[in-house]
Amino acid sequence: MRLKGDVLKQIRRKRGLSQTALSEGICTQATISLMEKQNRIPKMNILTAICARLDIPVDKIIENDDVSMTSQFDEISLLIVQKHYDDATDRLNKIKVKKLQNDFDKQRYYYLLGVLQVATDQVDEAIFNFELILTQFSTMSANIYWALTTVGMAMAYEKRGNEERALKFLQRAVTLIDEKQLTGGKRQWIIIYRNIADLYLKLKQPNEAIKIANRGIDICREDLSMFLLSDYYQVIAKSKVMLEDRQAAIENYEIAKSLLLINDQTENAEALENEIDQLK
Repeated sequence: MRLKGDVLKQIRRKRGLSQTALSEGICTQATISLMEKQNRIPKMNILTAICARLDIPVDKIIENDDVSMTSQFDEISLLIVQKHYDDATDRLNKIKVKKLQNDFDKQRYYYLLGVLQVATDQVDEAIFNFELILTQFSTMSANIYWALTTVGMAMAYEKRGNEERALKFLQRAVTLIDEKQLTGGKRQWIIIYRNIADLYLKLKQPNEAIKIANRGIDICREDLSMFLLSDYYQVIAKSKVMLEDRQAAIENYEIAKSLLLINDQTENAEALENEIDQLK
């Protein structure tokens, strides 16, 4: 990641703040100076507080300049979403964690490793890696991987059968999202809301599942994206079944089926048709 010190300086001046005024109660004036002149990234709690005072998102002054690693991690993440776990594992194994250049890349590596371990029933190993992220990389807390990892812990405990602990981690993740200015790409936000909605459904919290699914749908609409859009409508449909609202369930299943057909996922669409027939 790289700090855009010149942008920070422009925004600070536009707000009519001196370095001393911006730093008051947060850090030293020297910290602001180093950020602006040398692009020095401070601890994330300081960075978040500075951005809050300037009323800007963190990613306004932070950019990830490691395009190559981001592309690799995004491809592995997509393979996991598509449930191609063997391919994802092979790709992840080719990345040598000791050669990763920064903590952000290590954070992403261990997160994806943990998700794969949950998916392949290596729950204890997954919890170990998620805990590693939440402790060792706590200064990276302003990015979305903090919340993604917390959801990962919830997924692991749900799979272990500890629903109470899973729900606590899930609620903690939602609180992080609502209270922190987390940086992340649109696809990551779509994934995290899908995972949260799906997990709320598994934990028999249909109203919460619907609420979170609608957040994801809003992002898809804003971004004109169909990525995981069918999944969201399926979560809503299943939640409506749980709430004994059969008509709403059928309507949402129909939308999900149409989206699958548009994406040439005929086999999955036929499976939903069976769900619809059972409700009629």
